[in-house]
Amino acid sequence: MANEESRAPYTLVVGADSGDRLWIESTLLRGGLEVAAATEADVLVARDLSPPRLLIVDDAGTRANRMSTLRHLQGHPPLKGVPLLILAYDSDIDSFTDAITKGASAYLVKPVSADELVRVSQRLSGWADSVERTERRRRVRRPLLMKVEVDLKEKKRKLMGQMLDVSGGGCRIELPEEVHQGELLRIILHGKDASTHVALGVEVRWHQPSPTGTHIAGCRFTGTTALLAGKILGFVSSGLT
Repeated sequence: MANEESRAPYTLVVGADSGDRLWIESTLLRGGLEVAAATEADVLVARDLSPPRLLIVDDAGTRANRMSTLRHLQGHPPLKGVPLLILAYDSDIDSFTDAITKGASAYLVKPVSADELVRVSQRLSGWADSVERTERRRRVRRPLLMKVEVDLKEKKRKLMGQMLDVSGGGCRIELPEEVHQGELLRIILHGKDASTHVALGVEVRWHQPSPTGTHIAGCRFTGTTALLAGKILGFVSSGLT
């Protein structure tokens, strides 16, 4: 496993030595990311492992085995708090929600395009740099990239957007157009091709344009939504409340 020797930011790909893992490595390297790769067993015995900026689990097994792998890797001290991307062949909504509830930051169904893999990996590996470090937060944020459908209640229309991260009190979302402070929204979480049927009520606390032309909004959960979000998004089980 190439690591450890360098302190430069890198992405760690964990999975069996296979064609899938080799493709992930080469795709990320072409996308400009530094990459190391190893089996789960090799990672778990590497106590001097330098924490990566992103952990990718390349999985070809059952959902039960995947959850076991997540539990082992997340319990490994050098990997605690590292954004986690899962690549798996299971496309059902239960596999998606299980992964998110257990702490995954994103879940992509194989085969995945090179462009999508690089885009998601770059976004997650740079997540820490996108958070305002001067902001005093009472709650821990967790990176969480997933499609969302946003119901603009006051405007009586819907937009497709993306969730960027969540905490026990709220979330950040990215939208194609501006929303305003105090606006009430309904956010519906989506898997790859289907809705999870989970709807979260939020109030917009702040808004700012992004360099890419989209709009970022910081939202606070309203009513009992915080309890639902904690259950669905894993804050209760992971201690991120």
